[in-house]
Amino acid sequence: MRRFTAIITLVATLLLCCQCGTSSQLRQAKKGAKTARFEVLDNYYVRNNIGSNQIQRLVIDNEEDFNAYFGPAAIMGGKPTDINWKKQYVVAVLLPETRRPTMVTPLEVKRNDGNVIFKYQVIRGVKGSHTIVPFAAIALDRPESPQQIEHFFIEK
Repeated sequence: MRRFTAIITLVATLLLCCQCGTSSQLRQAKKGAKTARFEVLDNYYVRNNIGSNQIQRLVIDNEEDFNAYFGPAAIMGGKPTDINWKKQYVVAVLLPETRRPTMVTPLEVKRNDGNVIFKYQVIRGVKGSHTIVPFAAIALDRPESPQQIEHFFIEK
């Protein structure tokens, strides 16, 4: 019993340390971050072979990879948002497959030298009869210099 308690305490401590490190990185990223312009990608759907039981956070910089995850939705009077792959890239969050109507709304994007912070809101409805993969996808301007950028995703 004593050994079991020690193992549980160790695991809890490690998880807490991992959380603190991420929080610390996020705090650093927020320093000097300014609101960035972004474009919400409308009239797309998540392909049916992508369903997952965990959140997926994507950074996509080419059309081929984008098309592996998303397809254009056939909606009367609406066209999918155009993406200029030479000037833009896509940041997306895909939630686990669910039977609840779920809306994922991008709220804010902040950026500094090497960080992008993508803040979004999730609103879940009442359980229904069909499954969906809720998502939010945005297009951001590519940075002028090819540098390593850390992306942070924050659910409000």
